[in-house]
Amino acid sequence: MSQLEIDYSPSRWSKRLKADQILVEHLKITSERSRAIEKEVPCDLNIPYGPGKREVIDIYGTDLLSDAPIFIIFHGGYWQEQCIKHNDFAFMAKNLYEKNIKSIYVGYELCPDVTIKELQRNTEKAMRKCLEYVRQFKPKGIHLSGHSAGAQIVANFFANFIHNLAEEDRELFKSVFLLGGIYDLTPLLSTSYNIPLGLDQQLASEASPLLQNLAADGTVFHVVVAENDSPPFIEQGKLMHKHLQELKIDSKYIFVQNVDHFDLIEKLYERDYELTKLIISNCVD
Repeated sequence: MSQLEIDYSPSRWSKRLKADQILVEHLKITSERSRAIEKEVPCDLNIPYGPGKREVIDIYGTDLLSDAPIFIIFHGGYWQEQCIKHNDFAFMAKNLYEKNIKSIYVGYELCPDVTIKELQRNTEKAMRKCLEYVRQFKPKGIHLSGHSAGAQIVANFFANFIHNLAEEDRELFKSVFLLGGIYDLTPLLSTSYNIPLGLDQQLASEASPLLQNLAADGTVFHVVVAENDSPPFIEQGKLMHKHLQELKIDSKYIFVQNVDHFDLIEKLYERDYELTKLIISNCVD
């Protein structure tokens, strides 16, 4: 395995577990906790937005008041990991629900079943489905988040998709949380991650929010980096924050100590976790 491959493999940088153990443990923890939350928080599951089996959304907190803020999250998995599913992120729903925040968990088709371009278009279709739901109510705001590859997806919404929405829809987007994201895909071209992605230089550049002219009027970004993530992920987080600032977008850089790529998000199950409190405070502000 090349050094570049190692550098872009977050599982190889955790200080808690070995590389072949960390993802297995992550999936076990998130799945078990999410299945329990399904029974505790009123929800509407597997709402389709497209023909693909993964093209569904789950909505939690369906009994909350119509003006409840809405938190929407896109999972990671290098746009290709079939073992990572949207419904395994519902473990964070209870903490949000207890603060009267609805949450939506978005699934999407993966590479190589779709191309990166198709994946982005499909996730935009998912956002339209979320907005269709939102328009039935008058929420105090929408708060977007993505973990790992999901952060790239969310950041790219601000290249064209959100800019082209009606003004009343654009104004709903209050904050964004980019969690342990990758924002420049060009280094992946010579790694095995690119086999299912099928990127060339042009496609990788077009899919990289770090290389795009983003626009976000009135939306506050939070670029969140884990201390024990891979060095390129940490560096790309710094560069993304700087890129947003250069574009005159309100961005805050958050460095979370003593966590890796995986428990950065796992710990959102904990009420007193600094990131849990930060997300909630932004949603209810």
